[in-house]
Amino acid sequence: MRLITFISTGVFIVLSSFIMKKENEKKQASLFETKWELKKIHTTTGIEPIITTAFIKFDKEKKSAGGNGSCNNFGGSFTIDKNKISIQNIFSTKMYCQEVQQTEDTFFSLLQKANNYTLKNNMFILYRDKEILLEFESE
Repeated sequence: MRLITFISTGVFIVLSSFIMKKENEKKQASLFETKWELKKIHTTTGIEPIITTAFIKFDKEKKSAGGNGSCNNFGGSFTIDKNKISIQNIFSTKMYCQEVQQTEDTFFSLLQKANNYTLKNNMFILYRDKEILLEFESE
């Protein structure tokens, strides 16, 4: 009877760890085809928390990026080599939204300055060298 209990407990532990590992693997979002919501903008004056719906998505096949800057929809192209990234040729609609215009302008400017990134714990972070520029979270 003890042997059966011991074996059952061992099987339970092994299966539980396998299931937990699979769940953790599923939690990490892919850079591509994920809606990355802008959460923080880092500037020389500090960190701006974001209260808008700004986001970016990357299309691997088309090598395009696009989303919403808080007011306007935008698009552009990107190149990636390992953890190096370049986002260029950003274009957008041209509405003016006074409440969020500064946030959007800063967002678009920093996107073009980014040259590397990290992807960890469902966070996508853009850097200029070692300086954090923008922080995103998967939806």
